[in-house]
Amino acid sequence: MKVALLMVYCVLTISFSFEIDWVDGSGSGSPLVSCYFVFGDSLVDNGNNNNNRGVARADYRPYGIDFSKQMMPTGRFSNGRNIADFIGEFLGFENYIPPFKNTTGWDILKGVNYASGAAGIRKESGRTQGERTSFDEQLIQHNHTISRIHNILGNNNSATMAHLERCLYVVNIGGNDYLNNYFMPLSYNTSLQFSPQQYAIALNKQFSHQLKTLYGQGARKLAIFGAALAGCSPYARATFDHKDSPCVDHINNAIQLFNIGLKSSINDLNTDFTDAKFIFIDVYNIARHDTPNQGKVNTITPCCEVGADGLQCVPLGKVCSNRSEYLFWDGVHPTEIRMKNLASRAFNAQHSNDTYPFDINHLVQFQPTSTL
Repeated sequence: MKVALLMVYCVLTISFSFEIDWVDGSGSGSPLVSCYFVFGDSLVDNGNNNNNRGVARADYRPYGIDFSKQMMPTGRFSNGRNIADFIGEFLGFENYIPPFKNTTGWDILKGVNYASGAAGIRKESGRTQGERTSFDEQLIQHNHTISRIHNILGNNNSATMAHLERCLYVVNIGGNDYLNNYFMPLSYNTSLQFSPQQYAIALNKQFSHQLKTLYGQGARKLAIFGAALAGCSPYARATFDHKDSPCVDHINNAIQLFNIGLKSSINDLNTDFTDAKFIFIDVYNIARHDTPNQGKVNTITPCCEVGADGLQCVPLGKVCSNRSEYLFWDGVHPTEIRMKNLASRAFNAQHSNDTYPFDINHLVQFQPTSTL
């Protein structure tokens, strides 16, 4: 049970009740979708925060120690690849989708990663971490991308829309609206303004509006990750009182209110926009059924040496040698192997409650002009 609760922190997926063959583009000649766009926070950031003014950065060692033979940091908040990377591999892309800062030329047609460490649904979330790109700002960046695609496609509106609606859109955001906002009362007043229930409602209202904006920009295949239950992270357990519980229950309970509301919002969006499909990736249910090597996994301590705040790795600090046996890489982010497990379950749900209403594997097969 302890491991299951801790696994909840990491990610979300989706399930489907229909019988259909498993599809994986990694072994085929071409990707399962024409393009792939990523929005979110540090769980999917692949370098957008590099050289930013602030502490929400992963462009230094030991981050990226397992990403390549050169052991060079890339800006991913992991020892190696992250959730977005693995989903890209499962889709069949030969190269990783570049961060917004690094997109050039025709490569933009294959997709862009806008995710930014410390970003939130609310603009002020993560402010104490310094420079970052909120979800609203990521949507503005996506508008710039659309303009560039429109130009490449000969300023043809129909061709641009046809291209965008064939893409996969992954959104993984919300955790910072809790850990780097609501549960930092000395820096933010949201916990004074809202009860946990009220905050979840307000957050989902804003998030739903943002997802409608993304739909208005042409998105038709959207995979939405629920907020990770950060109360099980080493940082939360070291910072907040959790008595005899393996997790900080009041944090997880508040976040779960948001996730429950988000699942309902996904249902409403699918009702309102019948030419699109939104799916919800449920980290809690994935965690309940996904505890590989349960007796061997260190779920308590981070693999890397973290700073005084308990959040991120110390530059050039010590790291564990058996990284496959650790759940957490630093104080809040999972190790590469955990990222892969979670991405795999998001792509191909193994239990009916993992995802709603179905998984990414089924989502990419959806044709906007027809119904599944």
